[in-house]
Amino acid sequence: MGILRFLLIVIAVYLVFRILTRLILPWLVRRSIKKYQDSFYERNPQIRRKTKQKEGDVTVEKVGTESSGNVPDDIGEYIDYEDIK
Repeated sequence: MGILRFLLIVIAVYLVFRILTRLILPWLVRRSIKKYQDSFYERNPQIRRKTKQKEGDVTVEKVGTESSGNVPDDIGEYIDYEDIK
């Protein structure tokens, strides 16, 4: 009788654990990912979150004009080169 009771308790605990992990574990993972994502974007404000756009929408980001001379530094580097004949 004692062994049967022990086995029933073990099986019940296993089933409860399995059901709870299917319900609670995904929620905990999503919550922790969202928390880390928010803290990442708070520490790195220069990185913007991508907003979802409908297919076919076009956005143009104006970087600067070369004639005005206010081209941002992160566009590229100027490299000197020589023509070899």
